[in-house]
Amino acid sequence: MPSLSESIRLCPVASDELPLVSKMAAKIWPEAYRGINDPEQTEYMLETIYSLEAMKKDIAESIFYDWIHSEDKPVGFIAAGPVSYGEICFLHKCYVLTEAQGSGTGKAALKLLFARLREAGTPVLKLRVNRKNSRAIGFYQTLGFAIEAEDILDIGEGFVMDDYIMAKYLS
Repeated sequence: MPSLSESIRLCPVASDELPLVSKMAAKIWPEAYRGINDPEQTEYMLETIYSLEAMKKDIAESIFYDWIHSEDKPVGFIAAGPVSYGEICFLHKCYVLTEAQGSGTGKAALKLLFARLREAGTPVLKLRVNRKNSRAIGFYQTLGFAIEAEDILDIGEGFVMDDYIMAKYLS
């Protein structure tokens, strides 16, 4: 029987599957951001970030979307990029269904991403994480990310993202 890390794969999201990414995010986010964001902000962000137009714009800007597959079924997704030799890459999205959390699935998926980025010559992977999201911060720290900065980003409609910028050096 393969180990968990052997059963986790990253599989490109086809353009006709983008609505499924949006649907999965709508399932994950309310729980992930309960007690962190007001429900109105979470709904606004889902509508803004996961609209078909927003995701197509990401792809046009060389951000790739991958499914996180466990035993050949999607249990989450990531979006990262752009990837360019010698340049910093950003992890824009990394979400796993509630029922797959705590199993090592997210860690295994990110380790696959790290290997891919190292092969591409990416020296650093950065991400934004809500400063109130201690669970996610701890998760990223176990993978070698460190808090590098704080940032407040106005995202419209009176909402802001109050984040840490975290970085992991890949080389």
